[in-house]
Amino acid sequence: MRFELRQLREAAETYTGHEADTHRVLPRLVWERRSRSPVARLDDAVELMGKWKALRFKGGKTAFRRICAMWLRKNLTVLHRLQGKVLYKLAPEDFRHILDISTSFRDCGAPPTTFGKALHFFLPETVMLWDQAIVRNTYKLRPDPESFASYQRFGWKLLHHVTHGKTVKVLRQLERDHARTIGYFEPITMILDHLAFSPKLSARAVAALGGPSKAFSDELSS
Repeated sequence: MRFELRQLREAAETYTGHEADTHRVLPRLVWERRSRSPVARLDDAVELMGKWKALRFKGGKTAFRRICAMWLRKNLTVLHRLQGKVLYKLAPEDFRHILDISTSFRDCGAPPTTFGKALHFFLPETVMLWDQAIVRNTYKLRPDPESFASYQRFGWKLLHHVTHGKTVKVLRQLERDHARTIGYFEPITMILDHLAFSPKLSARAVAALGGPSKAFSDELSS
């Protein structure tokens, strides 16, 4: 079974949440300020995590600010190394860094959905966000850093699958077309996130990569 670029485009076009307040703030809080130092974006991170309902744990906003500040001090060098890298072009060592920083975020006290969404905030071109209700339930993933890293590899594999025989320019064109449709820019990582909202298309994507064991394996092949 093949999964084509047109199916990824379909997932983007049929996603119904683009008008929600949680999405309308993305250009301001995430994309336009992505080149700033992660430390300087802590207030933005707190604001977005609140809008994304990712602070529903003991201590909420106050606890997240403390956890995030501690995590940034420990991982700033790696964050700078990953900043601006696109998912499609990540190398094996980049995925090891993603595993390391997500493990560190968990060990600092962030719950799975919180560190998954926060990492997309800090690295919007690099990692896909995740949550329990949509992503982990759809793909039957565990709520741990290893599964988070596996989900990023799944995105990498799918992008290479849909661009087989093509160039990365087709992904850039999809991003531009999508931006014209919804009125603001979303990186390919967010378009991949929309796939999880379609049981039919997400199942097809996993099947095209050889089933769950291959789609979410550590091996980087499409």
